[in-house]
Amino acid sequence: MNTKSTNKKRIASSIYDPLGEYLKNLEQSSVTLTFEQIEKIIGFTLPASSYTYRAWWSNGGHSHSYAWLNSGYEVDTVMLNKKIVKFRRTGKEVYAETGKYKKNNLTVSHDHHEETITVCGYEFTYIQDIVPEKSSDGRVVEYAPQSSYANHLNKHLHYFGKGTFCRFSINADNLTGVYLWVVDDQIIYIGETVKLAQRFNTGYGYIEGINCYEGGQTTNCKMNKVVLNLAKKGKTIKLYFFKTEDHKRVELELLSAIHTQYNMKDNI
Repeated sequence: MNTKSTNKKRIASSIYDPLGEYLKNLEQSSVTLTFEQIEKIIGFTLPASSYTYRAWWSNGGHSHSYAWLNSGYEVDTVMLNKKIVKFRRTGKEVYAETGKYKKNNLTVSHDHHEETITVCGYEFTYIQDIVPEKSSDGRVVEYAPQSSYANHLNKHLHYFGKGTFCRFSINADNLTGVYLWVVDDQIIYIGETVKLAQRFNTGYGYIEGINCYEGGQTTNCKMNKVVLNLAKKGKTIKLYFFKTEDHKRVELELLSAIHTQYNMKDNI
C-alpha cells in the first residue's frame, strides 16, 4: 500500500517537471504566467481543480507543488478569475517525499532583522522560541495543577489531563491571525486566534486544574505537554505568526494543504 502511494506521488510530480525546469532557468526574482502558458510548458491541460480551487496552487501538501518548490520558487499570488499565477523566487528546496523544508528554507528580511517563512503564499513572521520555565540547573519545571482543583463533582481526568505540565509565555501583543509551531524546520501545529498573547499566556502556557478534567480545555493540555516533552528532548519550538482578520479561512486553507503531527485530535 505504501509503495503504491509513493509511486503515485512520484509519477504525479514527474509530469510537472517541465514547469520546474522552466522556472529553474529563469534569472528574475518573480514571474507571472497564465494558465495557458503553463499548459504549453508542461504539454497538457491543467486539471479542472486548478481553475476552481486556490488550494490547488498551495506551496506543499500536493505532489505537483514540488515542481516549483524544488526549483526554488513559491506561488505568491493566484488570480483564478484572470487565470494567472505569480511565482516568486525563495531559494528554498523541499524534500518531495516528505514535504519537509530543508534547513536553509527560512527567508530572512535583513532590513528589519525579521525571520520570515512563506507558507501557501502567506508570509509568517518569527515571534520567538517557545521555552518552558526551567530551574537553576536547566531542568524544565514540572507541576501538577490537578491537585489545586476542588473536584466536588468527582469528575474524571481526561486523556490529556493526566501527569505533569510546564509553564511558558510569549512576549507579543494580542494580535489576530494564524500561528505556526515549527520544529526542525517542519510545521507541527497550526492554529488561529483573535488574541495571540492571551492564547499562549493564559491558554497553552498556563494550565489550570479544572482544565485537566472532563469538560476542560483538552487542546491546551495537549499542546502544553507537547512543549514539555519536546523541551525535555532538547528540541526547540519556533513560533511564527501571520496577521489577518480572515484567520479562520486561512487556518482552514493551511490545514487542507499541510498535514501536521499535532492537529490530529488523538495524536500526542
